[in-house]
Amino acid sequence: MSRVSPADNGVAGACVVRDARDIIPFICGHYLRVGFAQIAFIDDGSTDGTFEFLHALSLRTPRISVRRVVCDRFEQQELMNGAVNSLIETGYQTMLPFDVDEFWDIRVKDLTQRYAAEQKRIFFGRWVNFVQSTNVRHPCAFGLFHIRYHAVALADADQETVTAFRRPWICLHREYKVAVKTRETVEVELGQHQLNPRVDRRKEFEIFHIPLRYRSEIEKRGLNYEPRRALVRKNARQSWQSEFHREVVTTNRVDEVWKANSACRDGYLDAYGERIPLVPDLRLRRLLVKASLYLAWNFRLIAV
Repeated sequence: MSRVSPADNGVAGACVVRDARDIIPFICGHYLRVGFAQIAFIDDGSTDGTFEFLHALSLRTPRISVRRVVCDRFEQQELMNGAVNSLIETGYQTMLPFDVDEFWDIRVKDLTQRYAAEQKRIFFGRWVNFVQSTNVRHPCAFGLFHIRYHAVALADADQETVTAFRRPWICLHREYKVAVKTRETVEVELGQHQLNPRVDRRKEFEIFHIPLRYRSEIEKRGLNYEPRRALVRKNARQSWQSEFHREVVTTNRVDEVWKANSACRDGYLDAYGERIPLVPDLRLRRLLVKASLYLAWNFRLIAV
């Protein structure tokens, strides 16, 4: 399979990833299927087979690249900006940075047509938070196919109410992610929520987001992510979610928080004494099926 020239298709993506073997095949299948010319992965010290999968896929298609870094500090912003600007320097004009649990609901053909006349453009996607079934506690084969609801963003769900155990994290209010069309160097803020200098947000796309794929993600965020993030935290708002999850783990409240952020059999969140209804939504499941079939047909790889 020959490399796609940036001149032919100028949309590329970048992702910093760590220990995501359960979801990374679907991420690759999705973004390759919708037409990304290049996806640059930076593996931040995976130990669960994530790097090995990405390396194997990179040998089958030049549209995937992966490099491994090992560091005891959380350097996502620096790694992401390095990958994004390297791709821009190579000639890719439209850059979409994403996290490993985010599926932008776009097609490259539609994206390039929409912005064909513009040399520079900043655009945003808004999270739609999909909710795992309460019964699926650990990564397992076909585990992500149990997801069949999304949560409604609540106006009062923010850092204060989440950390006070009054609102579920999965109902955070209006979280956005940024992408850009440019030929100039950019600086993406931590988490890809903004560019520097900041610009006004406008909803233009949806992002299918799975913030908690399993109960075990709470423990991973609290015990694995938080120690590295604490070393570089500049203020109380930065990466506050992992600090919250560390408190949840160390105070033995994992089951309580998991129930508040996962779907019970009847389609509700059991959120700290309140039942919050969820919205039936099979779009993510259909996306996962298409991503799986794309990998199997084009690369003879099985996603699960």
